[in-house]
Amino acid sequence: MKMAKIKLIFGFLLLYASAPRTHAADTITANQILRYNQTIISPQEIFELGFFSPGNSTNHYVGIWYKKISTGTVVWVANRNTPLTHTSVELTLTLQGVLILRDATTGTVVWASVNSSARNPIGQLLDTGNFLIYDNNQENPIWQSFEFMTDTFLHGMKVGWDLVTGTERRYTSKKSNDDPAAGEFSAGLDFRGYPQTIVTDGLEIKFRDGPWNGLRFNGAPNLRPNPIYNFTFVLN
Repeated sequence: MKMAKIKLIFGFLLLYASAPRTHAADTITANQILRYNQTIISPQEIFELGFFSPGNSTNHYVGIWYKKISTGTVVWVANRNTPLTHTSVELTLTLQGVLILRDATTGTVVWASVNSSARNPIGQLLDTGNFLIYDNNQENPIWQSFEFMTDTFLHGMKVGWDLVTGTERRYTSKKSNDDPAAGEFSAGLDFRGYPQTIVTDGLEIKFRDGPWNGLRFNGAPNLRPNPIYNFTFVLN
């Protein structure tokens, strides 16, 4: 059985620059189209958003990755479960503030952010790796990628339950290096009793770090719960 990995990354890795791409702005405005091989880059050129193909895959995805790492380490994927099979694609921010990924040949919407009713929407990639959609006020975003985690936990993300909306924030392993679709393992907070971090395989708990009472922090261990499963948490 292949070993599953869930990455926990804090801070920024600054190594060396990846291959240059077109379009260097950090924002996308209403009705602007981002096409294949076009990207937006965060102000300090730490993160980049655009289209990519993972590993040996011929499928295409929209994602965010570290720009200055040669391997293009991907930290977020929009359409992880709905891959594109060709490069005639468009990423657009609508006048209402919805980010839409569309198959340009058929017009089919492959992926979209939540509905909104913005007046002057702006999409912006921050140096934290978070992509925001906001309407005149960056401090109160309409939508943000940090709330829809994939397999990577970045500094500034929040894991657990949103008591206002009733939604749970978890991050989930990818199937393989060639397939970023949601895998079998996920990590989040268990609020039964004192909160604690748990890693699950479906409904089965594979790891727990013990209750947290506000005074204890175990750091980010390299977890090997048994010879079959290997969960790697990385602090950078």
